[in-house]
Amino acid sequence: MKKGTFELALLLFLALSLMEGPLARGQTISMTDLGTLGGSDSHALALNDEGRVVGASSTPTGGRHAFSWTSGEGMKDLGTLGGDYSESVAVNNRGEIIGNSSTNEGPWRAFRWTAEGGILDLGTLGGSSSSALLINDPGQVAGTSSNASGADRIFFWTPERGMTELGSFGGDYAEPTGLNNSGQIAGWAYDASWNVRAFLWTPGVSLLDLGTLGGTYSYALAVNDLGQVVGGSATAAGFNHAFFWSPAGGIVGLGTLGGKFSEAVAVNLRGQVIGRSYTESGASHAFFWTAAGGMVDLGTLGGSYSEARSIDDQGQVVGVSTTASGERHAFLWTESDGMKDLGTVGGNYSAASAINNRGQIIGDSRNEGGQTRGILWSLPPSSLSPEEQIKEMIETVESLIGSGELKKGIGNGLIVELRVVLKKLQKEKTKTACWLLHSFGHQIRGLVKARKLSPENGENLLHMAAEIEICADEWKGKHRKSLPSQSGLCNGR
Repeated sequence: MKKGTFELALLLFLALSLMEGPLARGQTISMTDLGTLGGSDSHALALNDEGRVVGASSTPTGGRHAFSWTSGEGMKDLGTLGGDYSESVAVNNRGEIIGNSSTNEGPWRAFRWTAEGGILDLGTLGGSSSSALLINDPGQVAGTSSNASGADRIFFWTPERGMTELGSFGGDYAEPTGLNNSGQIAGWAYDASWNVRAFLWTPGVSLLDLGTLGGTYSYALAVNDLGQVVGGSATAAGFNHAFFWSPAGGIVGLGTLGGKFSEAVAVNLRGQVIGRSYTESGASHAFFWTAAGGMVDLGTLGGSYSEARSIDDQGQVVGVSTTASGERHAFLWTESDGMKDLGTVGGNYSAASAINNRGQIIGDSRNEGGQTRGILWSLPPSSLSPEEQIKEMIETVESLIGSGELKKGIGNGLIVELRVVLKKLQKEKTKTACWLLHSFGHQIRGLVKARKLSPENGENLLHMAAEIEICADEWKGKHRKSLPSQSGLCNGR
């Protein structure tokens, strides 16, 4: 295994006010080369909120194997299902990993890996091959598999029931693109007339056609834990536009940056959306969309192209952009600082593909020898003030009300309490503010227990409260068992 760590000192005087926001003078973004399994290259494909990275790496014998990487263990070979090739494509916050592997017989199969059980073949829907694509925190898996008739279908796998088929709109192919912690799956499927349709599937319910923006097709690319879906759709004029779908509002077009094309690729728990759009000049730029502010052009790193790929629940965006010299570099975008270059490990290329809620970013970069390596960028801890953190919690509750996840009366009551906490903090009455935050935590636990708030959204609010540093000691002493990183009480574990 080869491993190297590079500290990129992104200082103010080197970057023309680069650090005016969250990255202050003297703070650094660490860039870690994840190494390889003995071969020449590796690719980072996913990470969880605990900082575990998964992907694929070449081996000394010329094969390619799935890996799991942590800062403590380094890169670990997950093996294969008998063949020479495997890749791990997703990991949940419990450390359960999914991927795909070649077999002795030839066809590729979906697998699930756990520390206790190792690599497990998930089987098929009756055909010869399967492909795992998505996993949620409860350990449910979605992917595609051939059935006995040779048609490719979407599967939903659980440890209790194994692999089951989702059904279709009458066509021969469908693909899942998003899976939330309630087990809802978003994706797209052909109908009998070979039109592509965006769908949302809920356990126990048939596929829901999300409709279009007036044209003949639509496709979903992501779903959040509120059941909000984003993707792209044909308009009545025949152009492809980004859409946002919610249970309450249905499908809504997000417009463009002046051109004729846009598509949305991700949505966070605050309902903030990212994607790409053509500008009036025909350039393709990353965008950031909110219901209040509409579509915002994220710009570029000096070139003509940018692409947003992932957003965290704080609204930080990562992706790839061309520079003034024509190279492609990974970027981080924030509302306060705009787009910043994350650099490379010595070569002329890097791209960021995902960011977690701890400010850790993964992607790939070429080194000086032209070899591609999986990379982990780690941002400094959030510099948000306690007051700003409470405001983020208020925005999250407002989003839950807007999506229908929380009844308006209950949600407004939570907002009133958070605003009181905010006022106490502003008046420097920290002890009272922390006591009220402690009371807020008990309310959230009660709402989850009464099934008036989903476990996943309850955990998110508890986690946000736990990150308010001035109340950390009291919070951990009274709510330790509620924190998702410790016992997952809200999930019933």
